[in-house]
Amino acid sequence: MRHLSVSSNRFFTLLSRREKDVVDLLLQGKSNKQIALSLGISERTVEFHLNNIYAKLHVASRVELILKLGEGKDSILRNPVESTVEIGNESDDNGNQPARMRAAQSWRKLFSLIRAEVAMTMKISFEDIENYLQRHLDIFIIAVFLTASLTLRYVVFGIGLYFWASYLLLELLLLFAGVRFGELLNGTWQFRRLPTIVFAGVLPLLAAGFDQLYLNTILRYTGATSVSLPYLCTIAEWLISPDGTAYLSTQLNITSDFFWFAAIAEMLVVFLLSRVFGKHPGNSNLAPA
Repeated sequence: MRHLSVSSNRFFTLLSRREKDVVDLLLQGKSNKQIALSLGISERTVEFHLNNIYAKLHVASRVELILKLGEGKDSILRNPVESTVEIGNESDDNGNQPARMRAAQSWRKLFSLIRAEVAMTMKISFEDIENYLQRHLDIFIIAVFLTASLTLRYVVFGIGLYFWASYLLLELLLLFAGVRFGELLNGTWQFRRLPTIVFAGVLPLLAAGFDQLYLNTILRYTGATSVSLPYLCTIAEWLISPDGTAYLSTQLNITSDFFWFAAIAEMLVVFLLSRVFGKHPGNSNLAPA
């Protein structure tokens, strides 16, 4: 029997990588138990994947799924799905193993299965979220900019940056993020949407980490530092307490949200410019995730 190529069928673009693996094995005539053994997962996880696949492809059974993907009834009848699974080479006789050792092995197997199920459930959840964001690009755009905006506000207004070079680094990161994000949506760089949202929140924290590194190393030997920007002023210096202990004194004075709004507006402008000038003629489709 000739099997469908996963990459050649348009329906497969709706599925996650694990779901494609399940469908590929299903089209080979394997049962749920055989699919589970081939992928190293449980039958319950296979059923979970199949239910998602049925919903995405709008079918009610594996027969309808095979027919929709082009296999046909005759190929199904010629290759009936049956279970030919062999369960290891373990003997039914427990031999001379103590009952305590057998119980310990059973518990280890149970914990191993639970750990595998938890890992698989998390992976499935992230794949489902990513597939949803892939189908709803507007929600993805809003999520990325909201993540970047809130993280930026937390860094500047919460943690505070007390070194001028930290603001320069933050500026470069915002410019880089705006340009790169435009390239992503123009399809000139392949990417995964969920990590993109994570990086949008992590990038501003790099500036905060750089700032803290400076405050706790170089500033100890250089005295004080200060930054004055529109509606924002910071001062940091190392002082000596009466008992001779050195401590870091910081002052953060912010009188308006202007800095935050200006940074977000700048990132949006750079993103839009990157979208306009970075688009290739005739390339209107996004690169595959």
